[in-house]
Amino acid sequence: MRISLTPSEWRWLGNGLILLGVLSWAPFLTAMAMGEDWPFLPFLAAHLTGVLGGWRLRARAAAMEGIQPAPEIGPRRRLLSRLFIYLGVLAWGPYFYQTRVLGNEVEISPYLAAHLTGVLSGVALRLSVEIERRWRLRSSSTLGSSTDPEY
Repeated sequence: MRISLTPSEWRWLGNGLILLGVLSWAPFLTAMAMGEDWPFLPFLAAHLTGVLGGWRLRARAAAMEGIQPAPEIGPRRRLLSRLFIYLGVLAWGPYFYQTRVLGNEVEISPYLAAHLTGVLSGVALRLSVEIERRWRLRSSSTLGSSTDPEY
């Protein structure tokens, strides 16, 4: 059985899944703020499932629409955005090494700050590329359809 949805519906579902993946931390962080000690791994699994699953649904929507990134629009920003996101995710490496391998008690906030800084900066750069691409598409279609001789 194959689900038949439009690209905008796949993108909508992907965005919702990403949002749910990010919001999956809300109960965990609330419990931590209240001094309770909840297990970490179920929330990490929910977060990764939501974020990676949503990313995949958005990629499916882009493939269905035949959207390919224009090479002339922000190649350095796209590369830098990937680098920031990878570094933001890799910020957890030293934390897990300290806590799981060495067995040390380590404060999580510096690693969380590095993760969020990298990932959010990468997402912002990627959004700037997408906004510029859509802006150029909109302005070129507006200019091309005008019957005014100035254009």
